Amino acid sequence: MTRANFSPTVFAKLQRRFCGFTWCLLIFTVVVIVSGDVVQATASGAGCGESWPRCHGSLFPSISDAHTAIEFTHRLATIVLSIGFIFLLVSAWKLYDRQHHIWITVLIATCFLIVEILLGAALVLFGWVESNASWGRVIADVLHVINTFLLVGSIALITWFTRGYPAPSLDFSKYPTKLLAIIVVTVLLIAITGTINSLADTLALSNEVDIHETSIALILISVRGIHPAMAIIGGLGIFYMTLQLSYVTTGGFSKPLIAIQTVVALQFLVGMFNIILLTPLETQILHLILAETLWVLVVLLVAQILTTESPTKPHLNKRTWS
Repeated sequence: MTRANFSPTVFAKLQRRFCGFTWCLLIFTVVVIVSGDVVQATASGAGCGESWPRCHGSLFPSISDAHTAIEFTHRLATIVLSIGFIFLLVSAWKLYDRQHHIWITVLIATCFLIVEILLGAALVLFGWVESNASWGRVIADVLHVINTFLLVGSIALITWFTRGYPAPSLDFSKYPTKLLAIIVVTVLLIAITGTINSLADTLALSNEVDIHETSIALILISVRGIHPAMAIIGGLGIFYMTLQLSYVTTGGFSKPLIAIQTVVALQFLVGMFNIILLTPLETQILHLILAETLWVLVVLLVAQILTTESPTKPHLNKRTWS
């Protein structure tokens, strides 16, 4: 057996490819999330029946209607994403030490993906789809959106780390760290209320749900105003806190801060159109894409501000293999 280590030149080349792949994986993850939103918005959650992972009991079902096509496409995209994560795991395992923060973050991101798949399976197997109005579905949807944001955030961190940056240091005694923590929590709360609002809209538009006879649906619909209020107050708060960060931090953070403020402003506009036009699918998709974009920008801003050290040289894997 021959042993060989990557030379710094070869490792740097592989690292650049790994960085590019993580960005592609991040974008495709958002695509899969959007396809999942299309499944709910079009009431296609039962498009493959109650079978999982098969669709109507078959690995390759006959596409009989649009609902089956939408749900099956989402499942195929999830499979492709899972294959991408396998490649991510193998690449990180070969490139980095077991104690390296990139390898650890890849493991964490993979755990989030597994939870995401299990939550999706639970929605189908327990019948928490289409016109189902139950607390199980509400809880599963909330956990789904939280886990989705954690999954996207962890991949965004991997893209940041592949540039050679060390793990950020948390010090909540510092004012910028406190502001960043509030921004993160605010974005998550807006996303959670948005998910509840989306579920309420789905039930309100369903012909199979009698709102006045279904207590859970009635509660969800009665609190639909929370999300717009939370989005307005939270958005203005994020705008203000990013202005504060521009005053109290140094190091060229103006571009990411402006990017966040721009996305927040766009979200206001799209949210207004979404309400005025009675939540058409197109504006829902755009709303979700902007939400995921805002989250990625916030995660990268947190990493940038809390990283006190400059990028280091490639961290070679000390292991050897045949």
